[in-house]
Amino acid sequence: MDSANFRILIIDDNPTIHEDFLRILKANHHSSELETLSLELFGHQQKIQLPNFEIDVAFQGIEGIKYIQEALQQGRPYSLAFVDIRMPPGLDGIETIKRIWELDKDIQIVICTAYSDYSWEETVAKLGKTDNLLILKKPFDNIAVRQLACALTTKWQLAKDSHQHTSMLTKQVADRTLELQQSLSLVKSTFESSNDGILVVNNDGKVIDYNQKFVHILRIPESIIKTKSEEEILKYIKTQLEDHENYFDKLQIFHVKADETSIDVLKFKNGKVFECYSQPHTLNNKIIGRILDFRDITERFKLEEKLIYQATHDALTGLVNRVKLMEQMQLTIKKSAENNSKFAVLFLDFDRFKLINDSLSHIAGDELLQAAATRLKSAIGPEDTLSRLGGDEFVIIFTDIINEKKLANKVNKLFSLFQRPFDIGERKVVLTASVGISIYPKDGTTVDILLRNADAAMYHAKGKKGNNFQFYVPEMSVQSLAELEQETELRQALIKGEFFLCYQPQFDLNSEKLIAVEALLRWQHPKKGVLLPMDFIPLAEETGLIIPISEWVLRTACAQNKAWQELGLEPIRVAVNVTAQQFKLQNLTETVRRILEETKLEPQYLELELTENVLLSSPEIIKMVVELKKLNVSIAIDDFGTGYSSLSYLHKIPLDRLKIDASFIHHIQSAKDDEVIIRAVIAMAKNLNLEVLAEGVETLDQLNFLRKYKCEDVQGFYFSKPLMAEELKKLLEKTVVSEPK
Repeated sequence: MDSANFRILIIDDNPTIHEDFLRILKANHHSSELETLSLELFGHQQKIQLPNFEIDVAFQGIEGIKYIQEALQQGRPYSLAFVDIRMPPGLDGIETIKRIWELDKDIQIVICTAYSDYSWEETVAKLGKTDNLLILKKPFDNIAVRQLACALTTKWQLAKDSHQHTSMLTKQVADRTLELQQSLSLVKSTFESSNDGILVVNNDGKVIDYNQKFVHILRIPESIIKTKSEEEILKYIKTQLEDHENYFDKLQIFHVKADETSIDVLKFKNGKVFECYSQPHTLNNKIIGRILDFRDITERFKLEEKLIYQATHDALTGLVNRVKLMEQMQLTIKKSAENNSKFAVLFLDFDRFKLINDSLSHIAGDELLQAAATRLKSAIGPEDTLSRLGGDEFVIIFTDIINEKKLANKVNKLFSLFQRPFDIGERKVVLTASVGISIYPKDGTTVDILLRNADAAMYHAKGKKGNNFQFYVPEMSVQSLAELEQETELRQALIKGEFFLCYQPQFDLNSEKLIAVEALLRWQHPKKGVLLPMDFIPLAEETGLIIPISEWVLRTACAQNKAWQELGLEPIRVAVNVTAQQFKLQNLTETVRRILEETKLEPQYLELELTENVLLSSPEIIKMVVELKKLNVSIAIDDFGTGYSSLSYLHKIPLDRLKIDASFIHHIQSAKDDEVIIRAVIAMAKNLNLEVLAEGVETLDQLNFLRKYKCEDVQGFYFSKPLMAEELKKLLEKTVVSEPK
């Protein structure tokens, strides 16, 4: 209802009274009488306008009560009623008012009387003490009637507004109280439902709170928990740790530097491993204590150890691989330089090993390599290193070499190991080897040079029909002329446009849509035909040609993706590999930005792939990856699990996707360890909000395994081989994969 439009009910058995009220209260002109009253009350004259009154009249109490009922039902209640005290032969005014108030307790009442039927005391006794009741004596004074009407309707409106406001405030208080109760309950539930064990202590070393998970996972005895003493609890934990000194020294520092935070890995004697996150407990920007959060990372820690082992060791023989060998050689060079000592690098390659694979099968070849590795280990001292680089290539580091004669005796001992045939299946296989030797510091002072010269000596030994060893001499470097020739051809290939790209499709298993492609480099060699990256990328990296070649790949892939989009095809990402040399030898961020601008490809449609080894080769590379991400391109880790894995870096860089290496996928259903690793990588990626893609999917069993464990993205020959741009265009036009190829 409009606050300036009030409903008034006149209940009186005299029609003349009705007319008087209508005349007095329906005046639309300015009231000079009210203005005069204003002058007397306020000292100045105000223009007073009566509100708009809607006036209804009733001749008897019963009729007036009916009006009241109807008004309430319509939602348009009366704000004021003038009730005559006498209305024979029906209800008198007192009884009428009682019944009105039973219906509407908020209505204002003015008793109109010319008689003294009831004193004020009697009226109060009958109607109750209330501020909703006034008495008006007949004959009426016009000003008094208007004054009463204005004042009481305004009072009714104010009371109504106040009641609504109070109701609103009451509801707000109730709602807020409920919200706070629910919030407190949620916090407590979250606290208790956490998988972490949480301990809260104050600055005086008293336990303020803890959850049951803390007691359970750390197996804290009830007697110690009841002490409420931080010192007693930590003393108990200390007795359970393998190495506690560093951690508890740090805890003492927190008492001095209360604003410090830390993350520590704690190894317990029972084999459990916990990550403890310690942070200040603050209230109103004041440190009032400390929160210790213990997270069980046993499975993750063991998985990381396993990944590190796999990243640094050969899967077939268990020997250290190239990554670990390079580290070991760096340490050996440093130690030898400090001690002014020598060491030898032996590059060993088995003679005609390919013939064994071709005639007896690769499985027999693997078995032979394992047996050969076992024999080689028997001739290696505790300070020496034996590594398998791949295939049938092994590297041995002999430390503390006094002279070449004693070294030759060691090498002859190696050859004697292979005089006895190997039992492979039902066959006896004789294995011989060619060995090249370089010596530090005579033949080189860096890892690359020592390995290169040992390799050159090994090829020289092979040239002498194998089954012998050769020490490196500078003349052997003449063989490097062939590499120089290939380098020249490689430079010409870039100039003559002999490189081309094909694209490996990537699919979303849920929607079965083509979502991205990986750009793959090929070389159309004029004499040798199509060469794969493994045939020329190592030389490109060594010569620095990898930089212009990689820039050509990036520009070509972006331009092709933009061309597909301009044909109206559904936009997809194109993934391009990035090498360590690109990070080290050029401003990669600026190069990517420039190529995106040149090709007009929006950055979200470009994905940059780099391996773990590249990522971890230098802290500066991680910073550059962060800068690249600011361009809004996607960042993916390629061949995840095969490099030098350290899961800690996943929190430091803005990754979008992990690509599980094909070697894990190939062993599904034949190697349970690989299945466990795949599941762990998928689960870890999801917890970190990363996409995960499986490479090398070739069978239905592999696909079903990946579907089961919610790996959304896949690529591999089961769906499609790498395609040329025109072939990929046709696949894009379908947008949905109907039948895997």
